[in-house]
Amino acid sequence: MKNLVIAMILSISFAGNAQDITDWQVGINLNPFFFTRINSNFPYNKDKQDLPNGFGFGLTIEKNWNDSWGVKTGFEYSKQNEKYFFDVVGDNTSIKSSFEYYKTPITVQYYYRLKEKLFLTFNQGIQFSFLKYYKTIAEDEYEIRTQTSDYSEYISYQHPERNQYYSDEGKMHKKTLFGIIGSIGLKGFLSDKISYSTNLRYEYDFTSADNFPYYSDTSDWNDSEKTTHNLRIGLELGLQYHFSINDRFDKSPHRL
Repeated sequence: MKNLVIAMILSISFAGNAQDITDWQVGINLNPFFFTRINSNFPYNKDKQDLPNGFGFGLTIEKNWNDSWGVKTGFEYSKQNEKYFFDVVGDNTSIKSSFEYYKTPITVQYYYRLKEKLFLTFNQGIQFSFLKYYKTIAEDEYEIRTQTSDYSEYISYQHPERNQYYSDEGKMHKKTLFGIIGSIGLKGFLSDKISYSTNLRYEYDFTSADNFPYYSDTSDWNDSEKTTHNLRIGLELGLQYHFSINDRFDKSPHRL
């Protein structure tokens, strides 16, 4: 009976080897970052940006197949914005754009042990981004134009009879993007089962984020004028819980 009780305790325990980097890891992360949209043909100048002008958070799943190599994936949400202005004689327009994305990164990671409880980590892989919502507001002293994923609106300060509002399925920006993601940082252990990570991270979307040239809904432009790539550079701060599925679901027979 004593052996049976011990076996039952072991069978439901998540505890693997202490500080085993090959355990499964489930965690949460926070990601403040600097965001910019790269397009050399933008007719607008970039304004002073918020710092950071992007923030994300999500869940992570990690699994190493040995002490050095593993994989990492997860699901994240991020919101980012950027400001522009167009300043010429007779036209002083400010433009504010914001975007919300769901993202799924898949990376290969490498661990280099610095100390018993501290690792240098490298991650490199791919990322799929899914546009949830966008909103762009262009305003000058005469009018304000708003375009979102759900509607478009035009308000004239001088001629309110020209105001327009209509529902519109967003078509300005692509809904699915493909890119790369990478990071370098440190991972340490707070206890046998809890680790933390701090990384410097970048993300770059190969897919053009726009269907049309910036803040235009006409298609009579060449491809280079509507090619816009998202770039994010920032921090990734995370906490992870380590557990062993093999120990959790050990079905080997135990002698009574």
